[in-house]
Amino acid sequence: MLADEHRDFFLARNGTMKGMRILITSSPPIGHVHPLVPIAQSLVTANHDVLWATGADACPVVEMAGLRAVQAGLPAQDRRDEYFRRFPEARELPPEQLPGHMFPRVFGTIAAPSMLHDLLRIVEARRPDVIVHEAGELAAPIVAALLGVPNVCQGYGALVAPDRMGSASDAVAPLWREVGLEPREWAGAYQHLYLDIYPPSLRPPYGDYVTRRESMRPIPFSTDFSTPPVVVDFAEGDDRPIVYVTFGTVFNNPGGPFRHAVAGVADLDVRVVVTVGTGGDTEAFGPLPDNVSVHRYVPQTQLLPQCSLVVSHAGSGTFLASLDHALPQLCLPQAADQFLNAQQCATAGAGLKIAPADVTRESVRQAAAQLISNDQFRTNAQRIQKEIASMPHPDTVVSLIEELA
Repeated sequence: MLADEHRDFFLARNGTMKGMRILITSSPPIGHVHPLVPIAQSLVTANHDVLWATGADACPVVEMAGLRAVQAGLPAQDRRDEYFRRFPEARELPPEQLPGHMFPRVFGTIAAPSMLHDLLRIVEARRPDVIVHEAGELAAPIVAALLGVPNVCQGYGALVAPDRMGSASDAVAPLWREVGLEPREWAGAYQHLYLDIYPPSLRPPYGDYVTRRESMRPIPFSTDFSTPPVVVDFAEGDDRPIVYVTFGTVFNNPGGPFRHAVAGVADLDVRVVVTVGTGGDTEAFGPLPDNVSVHRYVPQTQLLPQCSLVVSHAGSGTFLASLDHALPQLCLPQAADQFLNAQQCATAGAGLKIAPADVTRESVRQAAAQLISNDQFRTNAQRIQKEIASMPHPDTVVSLIEELA
């Protein structure tokens, strides 16, 4: 189905809903929005009335997926700016320590109060039967508890580490008390149902405190922001392997590791596609050899089927989408859940990882060459691909949500 037809189909269906009223809430970064789109679309297909609340910057992304959106909470850049303003010590932290510091402060201290205020306003006019939220949106469980309706939490990658979620739970505890409720464990995220999109064999060894965990297949979703859509063309007859290099939409500073990654891969006899983000500068890397093509954004659903290797920051969206295409990965983690993804990828033998301090042009070149030449990495990635394919499709998970209401 073409993009416009896809959007029109879901908008048409969403305008004639007679089932449950579903409120979906998410943080605005694409890495938190895209993973929720498949279950949202499945709920619409099942004739439920779906409304999605997120930051103003993410509303167009949601609407391009054929879903209704309403503004709630702070935009992604405002959250990030406020984090570094209020917690300047974060700029001095080693990359490995940044995720534990950032999660409770960004998603709890900074994002949750504004989101809670806006969600309370939204539910005054529209009382949902169920609230579905991603694991970084921690105002939703408070609103659900206040309304007496179930909340469904979906992971955007692996289950959030218990120390991070525990600290975030402490950060939002005052918000529970503000509305007259006692704070719940784990910020109330795991009260009713947790949808886990992480492949079972890669899951970290924690989570026995999650009340009910159900697997759901991660389905890659991309939004093409360009008009006309980006098409990556190569010279006819050029059959060299295609390597995709990306550092996502948040940690994509073109200096340091990103620059080394592009340069190291460009040294190989491959074709290289680089994306710098929708607001990025395609000229930031300076002159590049002819085998490198730089774009702001290319839908991964379009590009990954053509690739032989992915070199990335190991963000969960890129990480899971690459596994879904059985692609070996070179993981260069920078923050967030990227370090866990990189470690799990390396442990599974589906890729290699390089620590931030060790990323150089030469280290990237050597690792990428090894990943391209050794078929065992792809074989291991294919094993995980089969595991992903066996996980329940979002269409079949809808019934679990219906049972809660």
